Amino acid sequence: MVHSLITMHSVSSLCRGNKARQGKAQVVLVHFFNPDKNKTAQPQRHGYRRAEWTTKDPTTSCWPPMSLQSGLLISTESAKRYWSAPETWWMMSVCPSGCGTPSETTTKTGALPTAGLTWWFSASSIANPNSLYHVKTMWYLEIKHFCPRTPVILVGCQLDLRYADLEAVNRARRPLARPIKPGDILPPERGREVAKELGIPYYETSVFDQFGIKDIFDNAIRAALISRRHLQFWKSHLRKVQKPLLQAPFLPPKAPPPLIKIPDCPRNNQDSPRKLLENPFCADVMFIVQEHFNVFAHKIYLSTSSSKFYDLFQMDISEESQSMVATERHRREHLMRTLSLDTDEVMAVLPNLSPSSLRASKSDGTLKVMSFNAKHHHKQLSLAFWCKAFQNIHKETVVNPVTGTAAVMTVVQMDNSFQLGPFSSVLRFLYTGELNEREMDLMKIAQIAEILEVFDLRMMVENIMNKEGFMNKEITKAFHVRKANRIKECLAKDTFTDVVFRLDDGTINAHKPLLISSCDWMAALFGGSFIESANNEVSFPNTSRACMQAVLEYLYTNQLSPMADLDPMELIALANRLCLPRLIALTEQYAVSELVKASRDAQDIDGEVLNYLEFAQFHNANQLTAWCLHHICTHYNNICANYRKEIKSKSLENQEYFEKHRWPPVWYLKEEDHYQRVKKEREKEDVVMNKHLSRRRWCFWSTSAVA
Repeated sequence: MVHSLITMHSVSSLCRGNKARQGKAQVVLVHFFNPDKNKTAQPQRHGYRRAEWTTKDPTTSCWPPMSLQSGLLISTESAKRYWSAPETWWMMSVCPSGCGTPSETTTKTGALPTAGLTWWFSASSIANPNSLYHVKTMWYLEIKHFCPRTPVILVGCQLDLRYADLEAVNRARRPLARPIKPGDILPPERGREVAKELGIPYYETSVFDQFGIKDIFDNAIRAALISRRHLQFWKSHLRKVQKPLLQAPFLPPKAPPPLIKIPDCPRNNQDSPRKLLENPFCADVMFIVQEHFNVFAHKIYLSTSSSKFYDLFQMDISEESQSMVATERHRREHLMRTLSLDTDEVMAVLPNLSPSSLRASKSDGTLKVMSFNAKHHHKQLSLAFWCKAFQNIHKETVVNPVTGTAAVMTVVQMDNSFQLGPFSSVLRFLYTGELNEREMDLMKIAQIAEILEVFDLRMMVENIMNKEGFMNKEITKAFHVRKANRIKECLAKDTFTDVVFRLDDGTINAHKPLLISSCDWMAALFGGSFIESANNEVSFPNTSRACMQAVLEYLYTNQLSPMADLDPMELIALANRLCLPRLIALTEQYAVSELVKASRDAQDIDGEVLNYLEFAQFHNANQLTAWCLHHICTHYNNICANYRKEIKSKSLENQEYFEKHRWPPVWYLKEEDHYQRVKKEREKEDVVMNKHLSRRRWCFWSTSAVA
């Protein structure tokens, strides 16, 4: 039985004018006891201090020694200090059986402490219907039996539970405590009905929100002063005391909008380039090292990491071009260095790097000797005088060691001085931007890096040898900045592309190696047994070019660069189709920022939010769904007025959510209407009463004047 009773033991000096008692330190003592057990209950809410007091008040001498759960000392001079106790208010029953009824309590412990009471608070929890029932059937009758003229105020506690997350509240309670169910929460009209039946005022409080506490004590003082009128009718100041005022309804605070959280980049995406080098799916270049070792790689990874490799793979090694070169023996034009590193840009990003590590390639790009080698029945372009790292380059049909399929690849014969281990470490750096500090052949790696003009790698080797390996993190960061910029440029210029996506409004070229290493869906498409793995053209229905462009930029750089004509919903649908949760989160963030920006510009976004809702739910955009639900619930009245048909067309689950979480809630709107109606009625009564009093004063003055 969770009912409550608060006895306010106050001195009579406030109302009786006892000067002797006014000189003493008089207090109002508030008791909290458990009605069900012979011990004090534990507080149900957290964050409030516990105070254990004892009392020597003669009026409580018949009660056994007890430990008070919580309380507040209120000076009778001010009588208006706030109550800082928890909302779980208890009264103790010493009955061992735990019956807890007032009659049994009084028979076993003596009379209730009623001497000198100024008022009684009969408090009930809005989360327990039994407490309100017990106040009506037991405690009010007991109070009126012992204190027939003491004013009683009915108080509904724990008001914040009406809008609180009950699941979180139940998790915070004791393990064996009875969970609070939504059906247990009483509406305000239930408390008013009981108060109207009993003829007493009704107030609601929430210590958690600091609401209604001052109203209770202010109106309790008014009720106590009014009750003294029939005993001290000659005191004129008691006639001016107002009756307990109405309590304005409590408006719950508006819930803050949910934040869009961006998950971290998956760890497997960071390791994918290294795995792709070890298992070269879709390889398009083969290096012959020491004449009998074949190393497979990908042009897009090497070209975006090294200017020397970019120049190498940009050479025209077609048969017609080589025949012309072999017959005329003229010097070729200098190769374009379109992707050389912008030193000033990267130094602005990473000022800790030295300019020597950011130099562009210094090869002159001139082919000194070009010849036709018919030994292997392939046109070969000699590179001996262009760079001593390479001997020749040609195209050849080679069988991929992973998939077992034959494809035309660029074959590069490396210089015999290059060993397999150091050269593989250099390639691994070009793929990942990292160097293992435990490498055995650091000097040979530095030599190969010097020949291939990979100055970042050479500096990293130097740092490791000087025991300054911690500086390599900055070099790796600069490497990825440069690589991302070059990849975006290759995507824009369709350089080294090997697959074409056919879309609704055109086509777009892409790179299979980058797609495989950054997306599991693409890895299964191009690296598995699907027919698309052998095709150079893939169809993507219901997809626009702007949407696919955004997806490719994300897969290449892990960043979202939305275009002006990008549709967020279309991008979310494609990202969900490709199993890219991080891209979904980035798109959700972009969509919410656009909606908030439009709202700040005084644009109506309610219709757009309604369109987003079920689309986001269907495509697993959970964060955007939560934001849309929050916006609809907090603007429910306006949206219902302007988009009633759209609201009614939503699913039943969504409509139930709207009704449950709408702000302001339904119970507040009803309470506000009731408050305004009763307030107007009281104002009319006050006007009539003031007119009546003014007439009486005028008549009394006139009669005395005539006399």
